[in-house]
Amino acid sequence: MDENHWFPESLENAMPVYLAIVEALENDILSGRLKAGQKLPPQRQLAAKLNVNLTTISRAYKQAQKRELIDSRVGQGSFIRIHDVHHDGRENPFKRPAIKEIDMGMNIPPIPNDQKLVTRMKREMAEAVRNIATQSIFGYHDFIGSLDERTHAARWLSKRYSPAHADTLMIAPGTQSLLLALLPHLIKPGKTICCEHLTYPGFKSLCQRFNISVRGLQLDEDGICPQDFKRACEQGDARALYCTPTMHNPTSLTWSVPRRKEIAEIARQYDVSIIEDDPYGMLPTSSAAPLSSYAPERSFYIFGLSKCLSSALRVAFLCVPNQETFAPLSMALRSTAMMVSPMARAMALHLINSGLADNMINAIRTEAQARQMILKSILPEHCYTSDPDGFHVWLKLPDHIHIHHFIGELRSRSIKVVPAEIFSVVEDNPNAVRVCLGVAESATQCRFALQTIHDVMTLHSNDEQAFV
Repeated sequence: MDENHWFPESLENAMPVYLAIVEALENDILSGRLKAGQKLPPQRQLAAKLNVNLTTISRAYKQAQKRELIDSRVGQGSFIRIHDVHHDGRENPFKRPAIKEIDMGMNIPPIPNDQKLVTRMKREMAEAVRNIATQSIFGYHDFIGSLDERTHAARWLSKRYSPAHADTLMIAPGTQSLLLALLPHLIKPGKTICCEHLTYPGFKSLCQRFNISVRGLQLDEDGICPQDFKRACEQGDARALYCTPTMHNPTSLTWSVPRRKEIAEIARQYDVSIIEDDPYGMLPTSSAAPLSSYAPERSFYIFGLSKCLSSALRVAFLCVPNQETFAPLSMALRSTAMMVSPMARAMALHLINSGLADNMINAIRTEAQARQMILKSILPEHCYTSDPDGFHVWLKLPDHIHIHHFIGELRSRSIKVVPAEIFSVVEDNPNAVRVCLGVAESATQCRFALQTIHDVMTLHSNDEQAFV
């Protein structure tokens, strides 16, 4: 086909014209109507043929470049991009991510862009397993960790939570197992626990299982609202507060230091226990001390490795206030989870003792920062909240975009996100979704997924200029 003769045979009316041109271009590439390396018409010529302004064509060509459909060369024009070859030897006109579906609802840390470090981590983990005593492989182990293991864990964790001490620290198979033991220990059926009005779904399900009432507290830019918390305490039914003050899931909010101190003082005033879930605590470049640091005498501090190190490493640490609570809780943990796998515990402690855990956390932070920059280059900052060192994003949809239509459209394009209702403990759910940047296997795949989200938001927008 001569370059002067190509133009879209039809344009989709349900989307902005520039996006409709890109969709038509993509369809013509897939159908073979446009060949790899073929030159496209000059922008002015195509604008005249379609009776649209030049800006529309410029935006279409720019969008096609972002999708890796075309290449533009100064002084030469725009060409259909040439990529790899199909299995049958034909040229692949453009590439897509290697996997069929990108589940951006799954909140896992990104794989660091440092192959040497990742290879070393795998090697060191294998070495840790090889060094396990034969008895540990075939038998039961100290179910909360040996004193020596807890000492090493407490020494490392004290960099984040200074009250950490071997005598009051337990090692468990993940955060969920700790909540499973903690909740019925602290709160009787029918009683109430407070939490952020958007919270960890695993916590919600456990409260339902134990018939514990959940009271959602509103958030502002500094953390949970003190008035809400105080009101719940004054009514006499709040027994504990469960919260994630650093990189809150799902909003990414980090509480201010004054707010942490204020909430801790209210908990002390009304004798309310604090369960702090701090899985992202070591990720921020600079972070406030945990909320539990301001009221250690009533705090149950949980630090899991699933977000800062590896979701496959089911190991978490619990610091309890004193020896009086240590014994009954350790028995509760034993009755529900028995023990951490000796292999997982050995790998986690080897990474910690060798210093490799700190190296991995730094590398994960660096990769998260890179993906945040990709996010910033694609989505307008007014439509989301995130932490520059984190890997989950709270995407706020305009009122005219129906959340389930939006999610359905993304799923049709093999992208998954999580709606606000999954996290909500109140009736009024925000029109928002959580988007996780870590699951993408590479920065390229992350960019593709975010660009797809951008395109779907634009497709559903009644006022295109309000978003773009």
